[in-house]
Amino acid sequence: MKRLCTLALSFYQEPSHGTLKARQPLPEACQACHGGYADYSPYDTWRGSMMSFAAVDPLFLALNAISNRDLEGVAEVGDFCLRCHTPAAWLEGRSEPVDGSALKEKDFKYGVACDLCMRMVDPLTEEGKALSRPDTMVYANGQYVLEDDYVRRGPYSDPQSPHKSQYSEFHTKSEFCGTCHDIYNPVYNLETPVETTYSEWLYSAYSEEGVECQDCHMPAVEGYAAYAGNLELRDNIYRHEFAGSSVWMPDVLVWMYELEPGEVEALMKTKERARETMRSAADLEARREGDMLVVRVTNLAGHKLPTGYPEGRRMWLNIRFYDDAGRVIKESGRYDPVSAELVKDDEIKVYEAKPGLKDVDGFSEGPSFHFAMNNWIYKDNRIPPRGFSNRAYEERMAYIRGATYEDGQYWDTTVYAIPVGAVRVKVFLWHQSVSKEFIEFLRDENIGNNWDIFDAGEKMYAAWEALDRSPPVEMAGVEVPL
Repeated sequence: MKRLCTLALSFYQEPSHGTLKARQPLPEACQACHGGYADYSPYDTWRGSMMSFAAVDPLFLALNAISNRDLEGVAEVGDFCLRCHTPAAWLEGRSEPVDGSALKEKDFKYGVACDLCMRMVDPLTEEGKALSRPDTMVYANGQYVLEDDYVRRGPYSDPQSPHKSQYSEFHTKSEFCGTCHDIYNPVYNLETPVETTYSEWLYSAYSEEGVECQDCHMPAVEGYAAYAGNLELRDNIYRHEFAGSSVWMPDVLVWMYELEPGEVEALMKTKERARETMRSAADLEARREGDMLVVRVTNLAGHKLPTGYPEGRRMWLNIRFYDDAGRVIKESGRYDPVSAELVKDDEIKVYEAKPGLKDVDGFSEGPSFHFAMNNWIYKDNRIPPRGFSNRAYEERMAYIRGATYEDGQYWDTTVYAIPVGAVRVKVFLWHQSVSKEFIEFLRDENIGNNWDIFDAGEKMYAAWEALDRSPPVEMAGVEVPL
């Protein structure tokens, strides 16, 4: 049996907090020119994003408390997590203590804010290497590098601005996003992925074709970059909602915190953007072949479907066969909204990842929500993107387990037996961002946990109960006569 120990990883064992000397302006300084003038303005769209609320996300706070307890005396894992969820605090040395007790009000309020992103430099360029430890830098694990000079970097080669600005190709590339959206367990086993969204994209057709993360998650519109006179009308003003699959979490944030009306409005807009994003992420087909129903789900996204932090996140097929009286005579993948349980059956297809523990003293072997300790992937049948490579995915630890996809395959086919008397069938593809099992884990593991100084486990569970228990979102649906 392996003992839990800290792996000697040079790129994890950096200073436990940042050393940025230049001031970090608050987002309100940006709002004066970049907010309030259009529904696409950078500040207003960012204010409703999950980036903006990254430091107060109760799911994150609850899980961070559990991870700090799990690894107490072994590693200060909370510092690693705070690095991405409240980078301004990390850069200014407030990530210690790792329970977040040193964080200031501004750290909670702004999460991942303007200053971080607009000062980042590519760590693998000469400029980036001069500011960092070039032998350890990668586009992963929060390895961001900032220039001390107060220069705003962005996608425009001809910026019209009263402050120092310069063009940055890095800001137009997926490598920028990979900084925080490729995460591997640096505490116990680097070969255990936490999330691999960047790597999933990197070894797909989208990467080869030059389709970047920003193209989908920061869609360009025509407009103005700021509220000022005589500015050039541009066709590449990028929205900052960063919409993904977070349809439910905006409701949680509104329910849990006393937000300003503008913040609530921004969150609700992001929620709808996320719903639109989910509806465009997959194609669903169903056809009859003899006595069987053949259902095909095609991944239209540039990464696995679903992607991101996997615990509690899942996608599944719901098949309902009807007789000529309109009665459901057979159903697979039924979700009970009262109990918040996905009812298991012999034909159910659930797309999910299940990391867990293997050969660790004192802990049960199998799938686990203890993400900071997990060292094994027991299941990952999430659908890969178009053009993926099995070999490359193995090398990048974007593992596929419990399913077989040929190189390049970006769809999955499932077959169901058609019951006698069925005259039509409805097929739905559902996505749920937080499962009942995960919510109960966050609550139960934080009972008596001194690291949970924000009572996040209890509050997350209360929000879940108050807000329809994280209802699944319909991604696609078809009806087929039989």
